[in-house]
Amino acid sequence: MKSKLKKQPMKHWIIMGVLALMLVVTLVHFGPRYLYSHFGDLVLGKVVGGLSPEQKAAVRQGTRGLKAKVVWSSSRSGNHELYMLTLPDMEFFRLTHNDRVEFYSRFSPDGKRIVFARSQRLWVSERDLDPWDTYILDLETGQEQLAAKDANYPQWVGAGKISFLRGSRVMLKDLATGGEVMLYDAAQPPVQGRPYTPELNPINCGLLAFTARGKLSGTMVLDLATKKMERIAGGCELTWYPDGRRVLWVENGGNGGNRILHSALHPVKPLVLMDLPGDFSHEYFPRLSPDGKWMVWGAAAKGHEHDIADYEIFLWQLGQPWEKALRLTQNQANDRWPDIFIEK
Repeated sequence: MKSKLKKQPMKHWIIMGVLALMLVVTLVHFGPRYLYSHFGDLVLGKVVGGLSPEQKAAVRQGTRGLKAKVVWSSSRSGNHELYMLTLPDMEFFRLTHNDRVEFYSRFSPDGKRIVFARSQRLWVSERDLDPWDTYILDLETGQEQLAAKDANYPQWVGAGKISFLRGSRVMLKDLATGGEVMLYDAAQPPVQGRPYTPELNPINCGLLAFTARGKLSGTMVLDLATKKMERIAGGCELTWYPDGRRVLWVENGGNGGNRILHSALHPVKPLVLMDLPGDFSHEYFPRLSPDGKWMVWGAAAKGHEHDIADYEIFLWQLGQPWEKALRLTQNQANDRWPDIFIEK
């Protein structure tokens, strides 16, 4: 009887210890993410910094007189706003001035307008897909126009239409008529979840690239007419080459934990496109220029969260050695989701 009485308290303490360990692991893993998701703006603050004259000269030399514009979202003011850099003159512009979060800016086909997502509250983390509206900014006049309510991840579809995410549905909107059409609902099988960064093929609008998160996960290409879905790989942030025949995406591995892969379709054979040497090799947010010759992206030396980690913007001419990639930002702010337009 005595031995049984001794074993019962021991068993009790073992159970309590296991539960305490599980609680600690849960807090360590999910605690920071919860705080960031709800109070990420408290982490951000104004920062100073920029390219030195020598760094600007290196960019000019490395781009060989390229005439282009690069736009992205940055927290350098203490709040995420849109900024633009012009090449080769290296002029720097702040495009938005408000207390909301702006990100995912994309140039129109003629480079005169930008479509972007703006948060409906003072702070919305990128993990929260829903409380966003889509706006269009005229670069010549500075005028903004609300394009779609409850709309995230906007993309241009030609000059007069945009696609965006609303809940689990990928939508297409005609800017002239205001008419909206649902293209795809990821809440239905086989995904039964949410699509991220949906993007229509620039040549064939019947093909939709997106990242699936649900019962089915990975990077996908969907034929909207036949409903045939092809899984490209794991990873995320799938985007098209301008020729519409190839894709690139972000996947784990490489120097800094992430790298950018690419492949033609049918069949898919992933190859490494970019795995930047050095400290800033945690790659995200890849985007190709309309001519397919240049790529912009963000990379961090440490940290992962898309909207609070110290990501910097890089530019690289495809086919050149990775070491020739050019750094376009130099500060401790969060710089993310760039896009590039080539001037003719």
